[in-house]
Amino acid sequence: MSRLLVALLLCGLIATAQAGGVLRSGHPGEPDSLDPHVAVAAPALVVNNDLFESLLTLDARGRPVPGAAERYEVSADGLTYTFTLRRGLTYSDGRPITAADFVWSMRRLADPATAGTGLAAWIDLIEGGRAVLRGERPPESLGVSATDTRTVRIRLALPAPYFPSIVAFPVFAPLPRHVIEKHGRAWTRAENFVGNGPFMLSSWIPGQPVRVKRNPRFHAAASVKLDGVEYHAIGDLNSGLRRFLTGDLDALTNFPPEKLDWLRAEAPRELRLAPSLGVTAYVFNHRLPKFRDIRIRHALTLAIDRDVLTRNIVRAGDRPAWSLVPPGLPGFPKARTVNGSHADRAALARQLMRAAGYGPERPFEVELLYHTSEEHKKVAVAIAAMWQQVGVKVSLRNAERQVVEVATRNGDFEIVRAALFSPYLDATGFFSFLRRGSPSNGGAYDNEQFEQLLDAAARSTDPTKRLQQLAAAEQLLVDDRALIPLYYLVSRRLVSQRVIGWRDDNLTALRPARWLDLRAK
Repeated sequence: MSRLLVALLLCGLIATAQAGGVLRSGHPGEPDSLDPHVAVAAPALVVNNDLFESLLTLDARGRPVPGAAERYEVSADGLTYTFTLRRGLTYSDGRPITAADFVWSMRRLADPATAGTGLAAWIDLIEGGRAVLRGERPPESLGVSATDTRTVRIRLALPAPYFPSIVAFPVFAPLPRHVIEKHGRAWTRAENFVGNGPFMLSSWIPGQPVRVKRNPRFHAAASVKLDGVEYHAIGDLNSGLRRFLTGDLDALTNFPPEKLDWLRAEAPRELRLAPSLGVTAYVFNHRLPKFRDIRIRHALTLAIDRDVLTRNIVRAGDRPAWSLVPPGLPGFPKARTVNGSHADRAALARQLMRAAGYGPERPFEVELLYHTSEEHKKVAVAIAAMWQQVGVKVSLRNAERQVVEVATRNGDFEIVRAALFSPYLDATGFFSFLRRGSPSNGGAYDNEQFEQLLDAAARSTDPTKRLQQLAAAEQLLVDDRALIPLYYLVSRRLVSQRVIGWRDDNLTALRPARWLDLRAK
């Protein structure tokens, strides 16, 4: 591509006009549902975060701040949260919102008949939540109550210092009971949709962008600058990049890794590389007998040269990972992992495979599932070659994102590629992917000692001891080869210079449109 054309395209990024101030944002896939209690796909969380507001909400830096609640108090024992709602709250159809709406919604989320999302596991934090999720007690027994029309009280089972971050997510928003009971599952269709967030649904047609517009009944509508947002599903990274460069998109999540050097030279002001609370990992299906031998899990982990993956394939600053929790969490000790060169690790992997009864004459056979992406394919092909060198025969299977997510939930895989993100600055956000009974635990990992360590950390009132217990839990995961960490993720985005309010110091996956604006032509 010529420098003149690049200059013209980048001028388009700055000066392309948009009627009404509509932000056009590209994301890897479509939402699977706009019901926050049912959705599992990451693109759904992005949209739902703009359509709904919980008691707290996330600010431009990803930190919890007052949302539907104007303030809250926490009891001395850290167990009881009392939220006071703002006056005059309404849904987008004008119906008043009261504390009872929050109570009904949380009970609906906890109901096993509803809870189809990994976020539903957060109900386990609330008093009685575990029994409700297991169907042992009715949702009405959940530790949440409305003491009057403006007061929501939540009683936790154990102290959770990160609870304010959790309650800021749309899964805890007040869903419109009157609409859900009238329309059933069809309540999220555009013609039926009612929410309480800064934006309201305009249209959602499969194969087309999800379109939202500003909600004039939002309590802070005057502070919302954008007239609307379009969420474009980007199935091909090269196509997404072309659309961004021609001014068809204002922001884009991810781009072809091989274009990174070109973008650094030609679009440095649009290129946004920043740390994130994410790690790419390969997840074992622990239901399968073939993975019960720790020597197999250990060998598969050792055989991967993470330096090659991060230096030659992803190449965006992602760091090799040997443990689950990224470095940099406040006060969290780094786990002991594997030392030595890759050659030494590969030699040990071959020894472990031979000890388990496998080698060139009898290779260990495994299927690797990943969702369709050129980058994921390159990583999978490279790892398959590394595994072949230690006596493993790999068959690759790829599918669309939603198909892979369904297969993961249903246990229809052997090893699956996953991107694991914590929504808050605490190690427990990563451990939920491996907890017994968690909807997020697609690999069905189950370790009693791990559960005991996490339970002990949850009961601890000493912050230092709590961190030590959480660190011991991570060390156990490393020693048990519970999954295969590959690399800690860097957020890779392209953002037009027209976009105002974008923060690179936001470690979460969310950039709430409420805090963004567009420069005029």
